[in-house]
Amino acid sequence: MNLTHLRAFHLVASYGSYTAAATAAGVSQPTLSEQVRLLEGKYSQLLLRRAGRSMELTSTGEALLAVTTRLFAAELEAESLLSARLGTLSGRLRFGTDAPIHAVPILSRLRSRHPGIKVELISGNSASIKKAVANGSADIGIVADASPHPLLTTAVLGTQDLVALVRHDSLLAGAKQVSIKALNGQSLIMREPGSVTRSVTQAALADWGVAPGDITETDGREAVQAAVLAGLGIGLIGDGEFSHDPRLLLLDLVEDIAPMTEYVAYRTDRGRDPVIAAALACTAP
Repeated sequence: MNLTHLRAFHLVASYGSYTAAATAAGVSQPTLSEQVRLLEGKYSQLLLRRAGRSMELTSTGEALLAVTTRLFAAELEAESLLSARLGTLSGRLRFGTDAPIHAVPILSRLRSRHPGIKVELISGNSASIKKAVANGSADIGIVADASPHPLLTTAVLGTQDLVALVRHDSLLAGAKQVSIKALNGQSLIMREPGSVTRSVTQAALADWGVAPGDITETDGREAVQAAVLAGLGIGLIGDGEFSHDPRLLLLDLVEDIAPMTEYVAYRTDRGRDPVIAAALACTAP
């Protein structure tokens, strides 16, 4: 069996598209496509099929992904083990996060303690990061979703509050806080489905009987901030997601809205991997 072809399949299956997989691997999309085609041809099995802009797994592909996840996880574990025996921990850590700002202090400590570990930062919402950790395309992840998963262990990392985000020239800009009821009929900027921030926002609006006007849906916290800057409405984000743009202001919400808890998630069967263990140790100050 050609491991290069198998790795190409694993990348595409893990990232969900040839484009994303090629970017992550640093190879061309046609190269990955050809390698997967050769794998499918050799065994006369369809492993992936197109679904809009992404790829979905066939039943055989799903079974093979479970195998390749174990295979390449073992490869990374072997690399970590041998490098640890040299006295200087080295290797690669694929770190997923639903808000990169949460990863910065952890990665700073990791760099200071273990400069030999190379980090690949993967951004996404909680749903996509949990999926990446579970299928092995990320080693650990920071998520705001602790719902049980049979393959994952989660630990509390911290909390953040839901806040309103406005432009510096907004009518609300002079206030330090605002009632969520004041958002009734206002144009709001909301995160994409699958984001815990969106789920918390929708629950808070429903709890307080707020019916927004126009809703602009964006993909990621950076897009929320860009939409607010463009004057499309008021954003609702976690206070830890703010990038401190001087053109924007955060307003606390008056109401007692339950904070969002951030968790670090990793595969239970890989918790003793030296690189992953080192990263987990850096989640504590």
